[in-house]
Amino acid sequence: MYEKYKKMKKHYYYLITCLTALLLAACQNETPVERTHRAEFKLTLAGEIDQLYLSRVNDNGFADGDVMGVYVVDYVSQQPGKLQASGNRGTNVKHTFDEPNFKWNSSYDIYFRDDKTPVDIYGYYPYSAKNPEDPENYAFQVQHDQQIAAHDGLLSGYERSDFLWGKVAKVYATEHVIRLPLKHRLGNVCVKLKEGKGFSQGEWAELKKTVMVLNTTTDALINLSTGECTPQGEAKEAGILPHEHEGEYRAIVVPQTVGSGKTLFSITVGSVAYKFSKDIATVYEAGKMTNFTIEVNKKAATGDYEFRLTGESIIPWEADIASHEGNMKEYVVINVPKAGTLKECIAAAGKDYTRIQNLKITGQIEMVDFVFMNGMKNLSALNLKEVKIMKSGDGYYAEDMIPIAAFDSWVNADGNVPRIYNLVLPDNLKAIGYRAFGNQSLSGSLIIPEGVKEIREMAFMECNNLMGTLSLPSTLEVIGSQTFEKCGFTCELLLPQNLRVIGSCAFRNCRGLYGNIILPEGLLEISSDAFSGCLHLTGDLKIPQKVKEIGDEAFRGCSGLNGRLTLSEGLEYIGFQAFYWCNFRGPLVLPSTLKSVGGDVFCDNMFSGELKFPASLKEIGGGAFNGCSRISGTLEIPENITAIKEQTFMGCRSIEKLVLPSTMDVIQSGAFYDCYGLGSIVCNAVNPPYVESSAFGGVSKSNVVVEVPEASLASYRTASGWSDFKKIVAHHELICSPDSVVALNASLQKKLVINAESDWEVEKCPSWCHLDKTSGSKKTEVTLTIDALAKGQEPREDDIVFVLKDKGYTTSCGVSQCSYDYDEDEVITLQKATRGNGVNLVFLGDGYNNKDIANGTYLKDMKQQMEYFFGVEPYTTYRDYFNVYTAIALSQESGVGTVNTLCDNKFETTFTGGASLQCNTNDVFKYALRMPTVNSGNLNQTLIVLTPNTTDYGGVTSMWADGSAIAITPKSSDYYPYDSRGIVQHEAGGHGFGKLGDEYIYHNAFISSCQCFCCPHEAEFNAAKANGWYENLSLTGKMHEVPWSHLIFNDKYSAVVDIYEGGFMHSRGVFRSELNSCMNNNIPYFSTISREAIVKRIKQYAGETYSFDEFVKNDNPNPGSRSTRYNVAPWNKLSDKPAPNHSQPIIHKGSPKF
Repeated sequence: MYEKYKKMKKHYYYLITCLTALLLAACQNETPVERTHRAEFKLTLAGEIDQLYLSRVNDNGFADGDVMGVYVVDYVSQQPGKLQASGNRGTNVKHTFDEPNFKWNSSYDIYFRDDKTPVDIYGYYPYSAKNPEDPENYAFQVQHDQQIAAHDGLLSGYERSDFLWGKVAKVYATEHVIRLPLKHRLGNVCVKLKEGKGFSQGEWAELKKTVMVLNTTTDALINLSTGECTPQGEAKEAGILPHEHEGEYRAIVVPQTVGSGKTLFSITVGSVAYKFSKDIATVYEAGKMTNFTIEVNKKAATGDYEFRLTGESIIPWEADIASHEGNMKEYVVINVPKAGTLKECIAAAGKDYTRIQNLKITGQIEMVDFVFMNGMKNLSALNLKEVKIMKSGDGYYAEDMIPIAAFDSWVNADGNVPRIYNLVLPDNLKAIGYRAFGNQSLSGSLIIPEGVKEIREMAFMECNNLMGTLSLPSTLEVIGSQTFEKCGFTCELLLPQNLRVIGSCAFRNCRGLYGNIILPEGLLEISSDAFSGCLHLTGDLKIPQKVKEIGDEAFRGCSGLNGRLTLSEGLEYIGFQAFYWCNFRGPLVLPSTLKSVGGDVFCDNMFSGELKFPASLKEIGGGAFNGCSRISGTLEIPENITAIKEQTFMGCRSIEKLVLPSTMDVIQSGAFYDCYGLGSIVCNAVNPPYVESSAFGGVSKSNVVVEVPEASLASYRTASGWSDFKKIVAHHELICSPDSVVALNASLQKKLVINAESDWEVEKCPSWCHLDKTSGSKKTEVTLTIDALAKGQEPREDDIVFVLKDKGYTTSCGVSQCSYDYDEDEVITLQKATRGNGVNLVFLGDGYNNKDIANGTYLKDMKQQMEYFFGVEPYTTYRDYFNVYTAIALSQESGVGTVNTLCDNKFETTFTGGASLQCNTNDVFKYALRMPTVNSGNLNQTLIVLTPNTTDYGGVTSMWADGSAIAITPKSSDYYPYDSRGIVQHEAGGHGFGKLGDEYIYHNAFISSCQCFCCPHEAEFNAAKANGWYENLSLTGKMHEVPWSHLIFNDKYSAVVDIYEGGFMHSRGVFRSELNSCMNNNIPYFSTISREAIVKRIKQYAGETYSFDEFVKNDNPNPGSRSTRYNVAPWNKLSDKPAPNHSQPIIHKGSPKF
């Protein structure tokens, strides 16, 4: 039976309260709030405690039977509703933790009102059965005696003193599990007594020791809508008796300040008392631990005790050593000095192995020990952290590997396998064997330890109680087939950079995985069904360069993937239905190395723009682009293709022109069915390809022009399938580039290139247009001159028609001219500064043609962008310091380009992928110098805001070390706060002028160790700091070293300014000053330090001296804006759309070169 066992991996049970609880109901004594729209949208929560976790059996911070209260509040007219004592959608709904099933059970099910009305969700712990009369003033008291142990169903004194609170805002009806983070809202004082010098052996341990925390008030009022805690009353003389564990004394206190010189705590060792105080005030912060380490020395000469402070710090709240879980949660610890003797070691310890529930093993074990553990029917928690797994003698598994089917409930179908709920894997684990934990009861989160290189087939298959997070080690190289199939993880999937192979069905039907998935650059293999059925993965997807083949159905049904799909060079084969039922958008660029596209591979995606096939392509599967209705323009099939299979381009109704190769033999049924937009078909095959019935069903046979080789004209006109077309002609080459020219009032000259197969001439030209050549041969350059149009005249447009001599084949160039109040390139002053020397702002548009300008759209947009810029503090207050200009920038085409499409606009603005854009910065800077007060001396203090004529979401700021900046801010029609206003304020106001850093969080990683390639890290951060930028961020969380230290205790700002970890794309190692701001979720609010940095820059550019007192006096924090939700990740929802990806600023050295 040895072959039944394989290897296992390390799993620190990192956390965290995964309440996969069905939320919410009304309060027990209330009738649930009305629900409309018959469809039922039930709320499901996953909560977590924000603290550092230590090692216990179940490190989620809660015990079986714990109870929390939950409120759910409807939005009213898309504005947050007020949390009230009653009448909420859910009021103080009781939720009880079910530890065996690792979920929270609600006293009622609660439903969203409908799919249009969002809610705010609030949670608090411990639960109060009596509804708070005023949720904004909930009375709470910490216990004086926190040494009292849990008894008679009551929490311990320490735990009764703790208070947790959390909120998640603006949640729409969704099938996703909603994560609700809970934070400690009180403070924690930890005093550690350390044995010093002078004590004889055992003397220190025998001494009686006590600690008392003094001079604190124990009463507080807590606002359940914000979590803010306000101390009440005077400090109590009695003090607080802390909980003690192995020389560590912890007391929970109300957040407050103890004045300088006052005693913080007293210590008694033996009969000797000691009082500790400080010369400065001590602040006990919400959610933080204030640590003191006191060393006690005994003087040899006198025997007196000497007390010395050796350590002091303020750190995040650690998971508590105090627990009301009692002995039932303690491990039975068994040391096994020799592998294979676990049974004997348990017996030697006097334990009955049949009754052990929680087992920790140290030492060495082997397969025999795993076989023995399979007989421990009551075993539910297993800690192998300090275990060494020895190599199997028969070669079935290697050293440091969990054996084959170690705890697999299918293989061991006799029912003897214990149900393992909690697992800690060995620190030195290297691999996890085949079916090691298949169909086990593992619950919560799964963390694979560093060092693991391989997780083999079905290792955790159908562990559907794993409903927390999945953390994979950086060392992981192989994920085997069906490894995590049907697991219940509810998290973002972060794949390590060393990963090389993702086996078939590795994550199939892991429907709780969400967010953007970034495939490692070194990935070699994506096997069949690897991510099929992962409905909630969202955003862009990039296939790495080393992947040559994407397996069948690899991403089938990943309908949340709604961004851009990037297929890198090197890819050769895309398997059957690999991206079937995804929702990718934007251009699809196929790599030049591609050889085969499988059947149904891109069916029903939302790609747009022209589709270009590489010359290397040899096969396109049937239905490959079925339903891709936004693919447009010309579709040219490469020469290697001999057949268009069934339904390949069915429903591609935006294709305008089809070019078939000379090798084409057959066009199968439905190949171009319902391609309504087809107006031209060019077939280069000498022999008419065989056309099956309905191949061109739904295509207008009377309107489409079919161009064929001249010698084959008669054959096509009589061939089955082709003879239905009424316009079959011989094709010729005659092209005019560009094919359109636009102008405003002034006369305009434009170069045209005529590319013809033979002699050509002008057949028609409007009287107000003139060509320097009216005939030519082959390729010829022609100068077009458009006459001036008097202001106030009606617009005019026409075509210049060119014709091939003796063949009658024509092409045209459209010409259009409009009248407007301003001339092309004319400068308009939108505002003049009335204070200081004047700070320059330049608003320019790109992709606006003559009609966009003549109908007033251009100038209206520039004025609107200006108002958005000044619509947030401090720009509103300091508006009078700015000169604001625009100019009439005419583009030949309306809109902007993309990776796969060109657009002839003035500054060459184009999307480069995702939300990022670029422009011709040299042309933009040159153009800005046309403004009256802008010159080469102050260009580095001038902000240029460039608005592309597109409603797509995007935005990026290019910044030079000398201060020069161009912010590209499209007219986004996305949902608030990712609309145009949010982009202007974030990119232009935040990056471009304020020189502020992004506070977005994309990666759950330390910035110092993150190895991603998608965002900047410490080097880029420090380079920006060296320029004097990014005042809103810090790489240290030390209170007196952050740039905003002067604001933390300022009377005006202390309630909102603090130190929050997370920013600059990383959750750890970067710190910001406030929870919310325009720099982390585009809301119309800049944090206090950001406002100060902006005002400093305004004053500097305006030639005035900055004064902090003046700043405070004039500062308008606009606190209402801060209530907008905090976007912890770019994929969290504000509405029914995912938060879009954000492009980091592009920072250049030196100054612009032009």
